[in-house]
Amino acid sequence: MKRILVCTNYAKDLDLSFTLEVLDFLRSRGAEAKAFFPLTPAETLPENLSEDALCANPGTYIQSADLLLCLGGDGTMLHNSKLAARNAVPMLGINLGHMGFITELEKEDIGRLSEVLEGRYSVENRMMLDYEVHRDGQCICSGFGLNEAVVARQSPAHSIHLTAYGDNRKISDYSGDGIIIATPTGSTAYSMAAGGPIVEPTAENLVLTPMCAHSLTAKPYVLAGDRHTSVKLVRGDGDEALLLVDGEDCVTLKTGDLVYVRKSSYVTRLIKLRSLSFYEIVRHKLN
Repeated sequence: MKRILVCTNYAKDLDLSFTLEVLDFLRSRGAEAKAFFPLTPAETLPENLSEDALCANPGTYIQSADLLLCLGGDGTMLHNSKLAARNAVPMLGINLGHMGFITELEKEDIGRLSEVLEGRYSVENRMMLDYEVHRDGQCICSGFGLNEAVVARQSPAHSIHLTAYGDNRKISDYSGDGIIIATPTGSTAYSMAAGGPIVEPTAENLVLTPMCAHSLTAKPYVLAGDRHTSVKLVRGDGDEALLLVDGEDCVTLKTGDLVYVRKSSYVTRLIKLRSLSFYEIVRHKLN
């Protein structure tokens, strides 16, 4: 590991003291490291960040990088997973937030970056999902994500009516707040909070979890990774519905819209240093 792009969630490190500590640590051990701050205007950054430490064009820099190091929380990892996946660059997260299911290290673990520089780590591939929104037979929106695609009501005063399909065969009708289509990585996020199962993160499955469905029989489904899943907005009252992917707004849905979700050809490659089992990690994070 010689060329490292460091992504910092500026809201989690306002004085950049930890970012500078990480940059100094990496450089003192022979690595080339530069930092960038997505969604942060350059003029708001502190003056203690030198020009040689700032990456002016992360989209170009990452093409020859060995690692994308994220300083923040799961949101920071999710936001940058697309950048890493497009360039087949592994990611490592240091948690500066409250919940760090995807991040591997805590702030006090900065010394373990030496293990990364020396190649003493494993890489875990995480399935991603592709999505498309079709309206009147035309694709109006597409992309990919790591955690989940959520079809959710836009107004808290109105429910939405959906039909879910697997390989063009009807699975079930739902009326309520919406539905979550999650990857195994996303199974421990919004889907779990809505009553969905916890799935081994390296598995290849799609998890369909209804949200506050007005039915006693509405249950989550775990589908094989090669299933082509779709959700149709049968009826949306009031302000219709929204599609959100990894927590970010994608598009406002209208009655009759179809959301197609399938396994992506992209994968997120996460660097693993801990020897804890999956079960130990889940217990540690949830307790």
